[in-house]
Amino acid sequence: MTVGIWTAASLLEGLLRIPSPSGHEAEAVAWLCERMTELGYHAEVDGAGNAVGTRGDGPYEVMLLGHIDTVPGRVPVRQVDGLLYGRGAVDAKGPLAAFVLAGSHVALPPGVRLTVVGAVEEEVMSSRGAHWLVDHHQPKPCAVIIGEPSGWDGVVLGYKGSVAVEYQVARPIGHSAGPETTAAALAVDYWNKLVAWAASRSDPTARSFDQVTTTLLAINTTTDGLTEQAWLRANLRLPPAVSPAEAVAAAHQLAGIGDVRVHVNAPAFRVDKRSPLVSVFLAAIRESGGQPKLKVKTGTSDMNIVGPAWGCPIVAYGPGDSRLDHTPHEHVSVAELEQAVAVLERALERVVAQIAQQRWEGIQ
Repeated sequence: MTVGIWTAASLLEGLLRIPSPSGHEAEAVAWLCERMTELGYHAEVDGAGNAVGTRGDGPYEVMLLGHIDTVPGRVPVRQVDGLLYGRGAVDAKGPLAAFVLAGSHVALPPGVRLTVVGAVEEEVMSSRGAHWLVDHHQPKPCAVIIGEPSGWDGVVLGYKGSVAVEYQVARPIGHSAGPETTAAALAVDYWNKLVAWAASRSDPTARSFDQVTTTLLAINTTTDGLTEQAWLRANLRLPPAVSPAEAVAAAHQLAGIGDVRVHVNAPAFRVDKRSPLVSVFLAAIRESGGQPKLKVKTGTSDMNIVGPAWGCPIVAYGPGDSRLDHTPHEHVSVAELEQAVAVLERALERVVAQIAQQRWEGIQ
């Protein structure tokens, strides 16, 4: 075993140098499996294409579930003044690299195994890697840590739900001075109705996590000289109080003469701050010199998929500032990356010890 050859920064830099936009993760998955093998894991690619590394043996499992895919866009990989740049440095190869390295250091008691997963297609609506785990990974883990940026001294308790909406309308073309409503105007009207519906389901004084929020992602018009078409794509972010079914019904009801297609990613999901896994992380952050911060996020993650399905203690954790997600200057501090590895090691040592001693929630 050659643990000593990999630091958090070198492991992350290696991952960053292999582009892995959603649907094209195979090369990065193979590379990560090789590195996990070097670090003492039994590593393989599962049926969804996820990279899966396991240490230890026994009936009780702690899973560190990160994702290896990224959004498109090339951010040159480089280190400058202690900052490591690259697409995925924050979202979420940084947390995944921290998982792999921290997991390789943890002493596992008999009966407890630790699994690190680099899941595929988290950044797109399919969430293929997480859904495959829900359908095929048995038995369910005793605890799950989702690899997403929280900041080294933060712990994420929940994420909003997400629904994608596509609207399309076609009209016979008319003179611009005529009375007919254009396809473009109908699309704009539909967008305005979506925004108004979201406002009607939200308390304007509430924090963003508890509001329905709307994002217009794309809008376009075309014509062949006889017919004009308008198309838009939007996203609805849903708080726990609004179900995807309600959002889907509203999206269709507001469509008028247009056609609507809706894709549900996941409902909102949040854990209780009294969860034993939250307590473990709060203690680990304090012992590492930090003042822990509990957070909820306005995006979604694989927590939305596996959290309700498995029902075990779960949080999200990882280095990085989520405001840098998907940006042209995405980067993570190497010092923060190392701090996150230290916190993870402390937290994992506690979790596996409590599981081995039968003092963990749900252990019989």
